[in-house]
Amino acid sequence: MKYLYFIVAAAALILSYRYSWILGIIVSLVLLLYVIYYYLPQIYRAKGRQYFNEGNYSAAKRMFKKAVDTGHAKGDIRMEYSYILLRTGDVDEAEQIVNNMLCYKIKPEYRGRAIIQRCMCYYKKGELDEALEDGMELFNEGYRSIMLYGMLGFFKILKDPISQETFDFCLEAYDYADDDRDICDNMLICYYNRGKYEEAKEISDKVLEKNPKFVEAWYHGAQVDYKLGHYTEALQKLEKTKSCNRSYMTTISELEVEKLKNEIMQKIGSKDAETQKLSDTNEDAENASK
Repeated sequence: MKYLYFIVAAAALILSYRYSWILGIIVSLVLLLYVIYYYLPQIYRAKGRQYFNEGNYSAAKRMFKKAVDTGHAKGDIRMEYSYILLRTGDVDEAEQIVNNMLCYKIKPEYRGRAIIQRCMCYYKKGELDEALEDGMELFNEGYRSIMLYGMLGFFKILKDPISQETFDFCLEAYDYADDDRDICDNMLICYYNRGKYEEAKEISDKVLEKNPKFVEAWYHGAQVDYKLGHYTEALQKLEKTKSCNRSYMTTISELEVEKLKNEIMQKIGSKDAETQKLSDTNEDAENASK
């Protein structure tokens, strides 16, 4: 269809110039304005994505709002805008956008993503049961995606962290996409909750090889190292969280990072004290024997 429009536009342009150069200029201007109008949402989105990748979420939100306000932004642009609104904490507005989309007949891939986005809105509003129910309904309909697997795995961990059902679901998700950061993080947590720290570390090391910029990867990696007695490595991982991007969607607070850091420091202090005490005891024994 797009090719047909192009052919018609090209024919109109050629014929108008043949008839009159003034008419040709007018038609050229009309076509130029139409092209700008048609692609304006895409232009705003490109700029918004640039800001988003730079971590400037407020500027990204502003650009995507302009794209949607044109009135003819496509579903994928609206989905991205809803996601950015979530990142900036505008949950009600994000939910309104996806609800408006779901009121109309939309492409299946847009519908699935819109429901996932709405589930995230429910979760951020403290409505975990509704989020899990909505997401599982979509899953039971046969819809599959990395985003859905990652989200439902996270919800199930929050709801029932050590159940076999949660573990089996996260394992299924890991089989589906073992290179996705969220799915890997969920699997790591499942192993960690079951005390399988070596298995958790194997997944953590694989994720951290890519030097990710999300807090959860470094924090959970530090937790695993702490349990394995790798205190220095754990502290190094916690230090990495300072350079990560934080948003309203970040699930690990700075307070949690500091708490774990303090626990590790206390453990190191206790270990050093025990080592010093053992050294003093041995020294006293040697002096007594002399």
